[in-house]
Amino acid sequence: MRIALIAVSSLLFVACSKPTPATADSATPSASMAPSPPTASFDESAARAQILGADSAFQRALVSKHVDSLMAYYDPDVVSMGSGKPIKGTTDLRASYDKAVKANNRNLSFQSGGVNFSNDHSMAWDHGTFTGTSDGPNGKPVTHSGSFMNVWKNVDLGYVNSGRRGGTWVIVAEIGT
Repeated sequence: MRIALIAVSSLLFVACSKPTPATADSATPSASMAPSPPTASFDESAARAQILGADSAFQRALVSKHVDSLMAYYDPDVVSMGSGKPIKGTTDLRASYDKAVKANNRNLSFQSGGVNFSNDHSMAWDHGTFTGTSDGPNGKPVTHSGSFMNVWKNVDLGYVNSGRRGGTWVIVAEIGT
């Protein structure tokens, strides 16, 4: 999780579910389990640019210690996993970021490993690596590095227009190492 990058050297993840395969008691998966065909009007390049742009804006907000700006990228029921106990929901995540931004984060760098989409384009995940420096417990600089994965949900315009943020994607899960 990105907080862990700063506070405990961890970052983001989630698992995307795939259709359940047929089992001994079901010859074929049900129609509702089959992946949906890609939406003809979905622009993967534009969605990829939105997600990578959100990653970049997230990094700037983190360095500038704007916790409210960070929270705009999260679903209210987000699960964030780092080196400790999973953090569930934006209330607990906000408290974690409030603490993390006090570590004087600097020299942050995120390198994207790519953005992928579910067949129905309702979900996406991006992954990559990070490095950064923050103040350790004794005030001396500590360099962190690792990898991350974010799982994003494609949200409807009503949700976006409710004041959450100016895009169509929110993080539902994240993990970092």
